[in-house]
Amino acid sequence: MRDSALSLGASRPTSRDVRQNANLLGDLLIEAIGYLEGEEAAGLVSKARKAAAHETEEGEAPGLDHLFADLSNDQAVFLARAFASHSLLANIGEDVAGRRRHAEADARPGDERARTLVDAVTALKASGKTDADLAKIFAAMNVVPVLTAHPTEVRRRSMVDRETEISRLMSLRRHHLPADLEADIRERLFREIALMWRTRLYRPERITVKDEIRNALSIVRTSILPAMVDLYEEWSGKIGSHGHIAPLLKMGSWLGGDRDGHPGVNGDTLKLALSSQSRVILDWYAGEVRKLWSNLAVSTAYTPVSDELLALAAQAKDPSVHRLDEPYRLALELIFDRLTAVSQKLTGQWVAYATSRTDVEPYAHPDAFVADLQIIIESLEASGGERLVGSALRTLVAVAKACGFHLMSLDLRQNADVHERTIHELYQRSGSGVRYLDLDEEARSKLLIEELSHQRPLVSPFTAYGEETAKELATMEAAAQAVRDYGHACIGAYIISKSATLSDILEPLVLLKQVGLVWGGAAPRSSLKIAPLFETIEDLENGPRVLRQWLELPISRTILGDRPVQEIMLGYSDSNKDGGYVASRRGVARGASALAFEADRMGVGIQLFHGRGGSVGRGGGPAAEAVLAQPAGTVQGRIRMTEQGEMIARRFGDQPTARRNLDGLAAAVVQSSQRDTHRPDPKVEAAMTALAQASFEGYRALVYDDPAFEDFFWSATPIGEIVGLNIGSRPASRTASRKIEDLRAIPWVFSWSQARFMLPGWYGFASGVARADLSTGQLQDLAGGFDFFASLLSNMELALAQSHMGIAARYVALAPDQDNAQRIFDTIKREHDAAQSIALAIRGGASLLDNQPELAESVALAGHSVDPLNHLQLELLARRRGGEQAEDVRLAIQLTVAGIAAGLRNTG
Repeated sequence: MRDSALSLGASRPTSRDVRQNANLLGDLLIEAIGYLEGEEAAGLVSKARKAAAHETEEGEAPGLDHLFADLSNDQAVFLARAFASHSLLANIGEDVAGRRRHAEADARPGDERARTLVDAVTALKASGKTDADLAKIFAAMNVVPVLTAHPTEVRRRSMVDRETEISRLMSLRRHHLPADLEADIRERLFREIALMWRTRLYRPERITVKDEIRNALSIVRTSILPAMVDLYEEWSGKIGSHGHIAPLLKMGSWLGGDRDGHPGVNGDTLKLALSSQSRVILDWYAGEVRKLWSNLAVSTAYTPVSDELLALAAQAKDPSVHRLDEPYRLALELIFDRLTAVSQKLTGQWVAYATSRTDVEPYAHPDAFVADLQIIIESLEASGGERLVGSALRTLVAVAKACGFHLMSLDLRQNADVHERTIHELYQRSGSGVRYLDLDEEARSKLLIEELSHQRPLVSPFTAYGEETAKELATMEAAAQAVRDYGHACIGAYIISKSATLSDILEPLVLLKQVGLVWGGAAPRSSLKIAPLFETIEDLENGPRVLRQWLELPISRTILGDRPVQEIMLGYSDSNKDGGYVASRRGVARGASALAFEADRMGVGIQLFHGRGGSVGRGGGPAAEAVLAQPAGTVQGRIRMTEQGEMIARRFGDQPTARRNLDGLAAAVVQSSQRDTHRPDPKVEAAMTALAQASFEGYRALVYDDPAFEDFFWSATPIGEIVGLNIGSRPASRTASRKIEDLRAIPWVFSWSQARFMLPGWYGFASGVARADLSTGQLQDLAGGFDFFASLLSNMELALAQSHMGIAARYVALAPDQDNAQRIFDTIKREHDAAQSIALAIRGGASLLDNQPELAESVALAGHSVDPLNHLQLELLARRRGGEQAEDVRLAIQLTVAGIAAGLRNTG
């Protein structure tokens, strides 16, 4: 049976706005192809679109399949381009209409949900919170979306630029325009779509880390930073204390610092990332200072100014005789020159608007920049009152506190196995005779604690080290220099992948000691936060024990500082690949609660870092809902979470969307932090434990215990082709093997999405319910007893709706071993149908997503765009696996992969 969300699209037509937008853009694409390639080419696309409309619920499209089978390789590439372009344009049409629906929903009377931080604060005040209480809440808040690279990222920056402009033009059409303006916009849309058609969708070579940094910063510059500025301006005016607001929202990044399994990330990429980020934020500061200079032509002939301001103004270089009675302008000239000097130092370039090199002293750190701005504020207040300060100046201060000179804090991440090998070589080359890799865990921990108890280095500048060790030390030295240049806030945390033991936490501390970021002695200190990442189901279960061992060490308290807060990262992706959807979500939620309890018992705060992906199988879903679903007591005003790949553009691609998502995230953190802690009924707790364990067993039985499953996965999904495509800068697997254990979680999820299984988002749930023998009533109790379970069900329903078992069955037909392939597929299909039935029974629905018509509409629209691409991909995979190795076929497969990813959006 075809998924009911797509069936729903037939009985419930898409909204008028979405339909009109999609039709217009689709028609303009055909028009552009006809104009550029000829009417015969446009006719082929139109014929294929009409044939695709007759697809059956079983995933069959006889007319389309016959058409595709007769295509030459050149025609296959051509149609792949056309369908991929149509998929991108359909997304734009939906997004433009969607932003309108969001705006209308926000203004709907009677809706009292706190979707913004201002609304959340209003609710807190109504509950009795005082201004002092709120100031304390804000001071403790740390809300940080972290942009990460994506091994399956498929879009070029050039295409993103075209999409942005098309989106902007479509947004203008929402207004009632005169006929001549409407015609002009249509012509400009035609031009953009024609240019998009003539733009190569993807790179001929694999994307580099530099490309990833540039792509992400383009979105930061055009939408995320302006959204943050808007929010800080609103918050300073509406909820700040005397116009001041704590830097409660910041941005983070892994781009250029995440070297776990990535040969292209090193000290040079770390430097590049920070200097590129610095250029963006320093240019913005310079522009704001120029605006203030224009506004503050205040003369001492008419008003007194503070002595501090006069002293600041006196430092201005070569003041104009026309400005001698305008100390605010002189002070701002000095500030501008010092920002230029900072840019020269950090980026090697002047800030925007600078006309010459400056020889003034650069600011040593962002706090000095803020202090100079504060002098201006205090002088204005003293001479004319708060109303003279203005929102622009206060907002500049707020953003400077949040962004510093680095814009986004950059995390470092490395695998614990690399740390072990590096430590081993350092001891070997030191002549100590210590063979670190041969030691047991107790001996390792004892040795590392001793190493942190003194200041003597292990590293010698006169010793040559192996390639891996030299690279690790060079990267850490680059981090140390970054801290000296940008300040401590430029490095968010040092993430330790594959953390499983106490020594895994101690090893990077010893390594960082070698470059001066950790100081040894009786009371060792650290400039960086060390954050273990617990990824697998087993690691999540053992995490609280490891945390307790760490916090019981006296050195942990001096390393964590006076107000100790320990950051822990929780992995959604590998735990899902390890144990399935339900066991993973349960493991993360249970681990979060246990970690928070353990930290609280030891008198330490906790900051959880959620390593979520875009897809449901990797913890995806609305970020604000995910925060509200966290166990009580685990948020504590602090949360970091990853934003990956195509979801960065999806959630932050334009300023209104970025603002809405960032505001909603901050509001959710406040609300979640204020919830009372309560334990569920013991029977409900036991049922949840039973379901998670049974689901784990059901998932493992298929993925790891069935000897034929590995071959099934590699033949019934396009994983083999994905590994060979130039998408993402990171290898798809940690080793050269085909083992599921070694494959990275993102291409694992991506492959199932391409073949329309969406298996990581639901498999194991139904078999877990059956194995645990749970009734519908018990499952409803679970949904009421655990916020995360209610969220799990909602996101699982989306994954079920996005799946298409009819099309998935056609991928199964590609497998050489049809007996085992059909057997495994029958198991998957039964699980899918049972999961759908159970999910609907729990909430009393008749069809998937019938309680979320807009989301159902979105899934239906995506299906109409993506289904033809799947059929074309199937034809091309059959050709390539049949021995056709032409470059055209490889290119066409790449185009279908990208088009499907773009259409489904949350694919990895």
